[in-house]
Amino acid sequence: MVHLSDTWTGRPDLRAAFLGGYGRPLSPAEELRLACASTFDAVSGIAYGSSHTDPEVTEPALRTLHHLRTNRPP
Repeated sequence: MVHLSDTWTGRPDLRAAFLGGYGRPLSPAEELRLACASTFDAVSGIAYGSSHTDPEVTEPALRTLHHLRTNRPP
């Protein structure tokens, strides 16, 4: 789900469509788990992409990390 969530960043319609197909909204614990897993995946992507000079890995990871930092719950 971590990689899918990057697809719906900035597209609430895609998130709603995914969750509609999933059959229910994510619970608060699942939302937190998704945010944590997304953070770990982004940091891993930044480390790998930077060490291998791979912008196709680094750029989405930086975008995800930026999104997580600017859209975290209160």
